[in-house]
Amino acid sequence: MCNPSPDFDLNKLLRVAFRSAGKVATSPLVIEEAAERAMHQFHLAVIGGAQLVHPEAWVCTVSRRMAAALLRTGWSRMQAIDEEDDLPAPIPKRPAWNRERLRDAIRAALTPRQREALDAALTCRTTRDAARSCNMSPRDFRRYLKTITAKARARIGVEDARESNAGGDIAPNDPKP
Repeated sequence: MCNPSPDFDLNKLLRVAFRSAGKVATSPLVIEEAAERAMHQFHLAVIGGAQLVHPEAWVCTVSRRMAAALLRTGWSRMQAIDEEDDLPAPIPKRPAWNRERLRDAIRAALTPRQREALDAALTCRTTRDAARSCNMSPRDFRRYLKTITAKARARIGVEDARESNAGGDIAPNDPKP
């Protein structure tokens, strides 16, 4: 904190502000806010060139007035939210796909090895455990999962954002036309 003048002890003034706001309000939140606002007003007054003969009395008065104003305006009260005005627009719902429905929907499109990998992915706790249960390396298992995911997305109509170019811009690695 920048000391506006060597004559003022800002720590002492802040304690005075807290004490005087505490005489008006009981909420620690209101007391702290009023004291900080009073110190802000003090800094503005000093920077503006005000000659304060009794800075403690000035901060005490401003702090009490700030606490009273905060209480009067209900600054610290919890406000009920008007549900009609403040809620965001509803998100359009996608079809609810659960594990069993998805598994049944894509089972016909998968090879037997991919079906085995899908069952392992849905039943094992980690990718490493699932790969072990299929006698695969984790790298190969992740490749199978990528293929299964692509088939599942195609089956339920979800476009892969990494492969689609929705903006119509040219990708950075593509040659210019």
